[in-house]
Amino acid sequence: MALKPNSADGRTRSSVQLFIVVGLCCFFYILGAWQRSGFGKGDSLALEITKNTADCNIVPSLNFETHHGGEAVTVDESESKPKVIEPCHTRYTDYTPCQDQKRAMTFPRDNMIYRERHCPPEKEKLHCLIPAPKGYVTPFPWPKSRDYVPYANAPYKSLTVEKAIQNWIQYEGNVFRFPGGGTQFPQGADKYIDQLASVIPIKNGTVRTALDTGCGVASWGAYLWSRNVIAMSFAPRDSHEAQMQMTSGIGQYVLAIFGRYKKMEACITPYPDDVAGGKLKAFPERLYAVPPRISSGSIPGISVDTFMEDSKLWKKHVNAYRRINKLIDSGRYRNIMDMNAGLGGFAAAIQSPKLWVMNVMPTIAEKNTLGVIYERGLIGIYHDWCEAFSTYPRTYDLIHANGVFSLYKDKCDFKDILLEMDRILRPEGSVIFRDEVDVLIKVKKIVGGMRWDTKMVDHEDGPLVPNKILVAVKQYWVAGGNSTSTQ
Repeated sequence: MALKPNSADGRTRSSVQLFIVVGLCCFFYILGAWQRSGFGKGDSLALEITKNTADCNIVPSLNFETHHGGEAVTVDESESKPKVIEPCHTRYTDYTPCQDQKRAMTFPRDNMIYRERHCPPEKEKLHCLIPAPKGYVTPFPWPKSRDYVPYANAPYKSLTVEKAIQNWIQYEGNVFRFPGGGTQFPQGADKYIDQLASVIPIKNGTVRTALDTGCGVASWGAYLWSRNVIAMSFAPRDSHEAQMQMTSGIGQYVLAIFGRYKKMEACITPYPDDVAGGKLKAFPERLYAVPPRISSGSIPGISVDTFMEDSKLWKKHVNAYRRINKLIDSGRYRNIMDMNAGLGGFAAAIQSPKLWVMNVMPTIAEKNTLGVIYERGLIGIYHDWCEAFSTYPRTYDLIHANGVFSLYKDKCDFKDILLEMDRILRPEGSVIFRDEVDVLIKVKKIVGGMRWDTKMVDHEDGPLVPNKILVAVKQYWVAGGNSTSTQ
């Protein structure tokens, strides 16, 4: 006779099964919600970074100070050894890839094509570190750097002879002195600016930005700074190859060198209605006011609220940078570059009479906001970071790279961008990277072979945020092997 099933045991087994099913459903629901929140991305990396970083607000093992002859700073050696990138030959100390004179001479003379910007193809790129000249020293702090440049940093005397009558430059002992003269103002840049101010509203903040073409040694732009006017100075590439190398050091001020621009259609660009009638405020109010392009809705996806939130966010970011690197406001840095400037929030937040910021708008950026940058009283330029920037080596003291490598990760090699950053960064200059943690891990590995000392720190909002900050200092080394680091 068959046994009658025990109904109580069946109900117990059903209850247990139901409990297990409900528990699994709850577990996977919570897991999915956690992943969608963004906190799960890169968490294992984030926790490892947090474990190796004593304080997210400071970088105890990174020395930003100049220390020619001092002790080497420490580097985290827990990762595998990176591939070492060797120095270039000493003949490349002043190498500017897209304006290389020898290469330019191979292009046709018709329509001055050889004067245009010509960047080397991949097979011709130098995959090495551009050396500083032997004896290179940290430039004088501003404003002394406006008038004096160490001779070792730009060892060319030809202009002191050829331009002596125009009072451009004088050689005195181990420095060059820039008296403030020029081709058009032999009595000095200050007196020339006074004459301009008699007919142009320079004093009241109406004029904030200026363009100086054919700038000589940039005395006009350098002296405008004391009038709260910021200049973008351009010099044509000519027979005076020393000219722009000197001006990239004078006052740590002139940043760009260009040959001809490519042919453009002959037309006149109309003045936009949204800034007509004096809607731009005087500087410095202009820096923080809502730009006309945004208030008029000219830029899709960017509202007044978006702009205000962006400004607030960058004030927080820059305050964090100041805690990380206390030299930012000390006068040690003069020329700063923001490689992915967005709305100009970084430059506005770091604004100081001691600092000059070049805002770069990547040509592949989702939104074109360079006009906003200009309306804030800042300066900027378009650039494709898959190519070299148009300036001499050792132009910048501090480079800010926010989201640059995420933007270009499918466009070109990280190594090429980093080598270009190294070229335009001065010895013992600093870099601040802000990006996704997995991207920064790749960057950190490459720069480990570039004579940069690095440290990863948490986002200001804590270790679970997938974005991190990587800070770096370029070691001091020069042609011939002089170095203050043992690495």
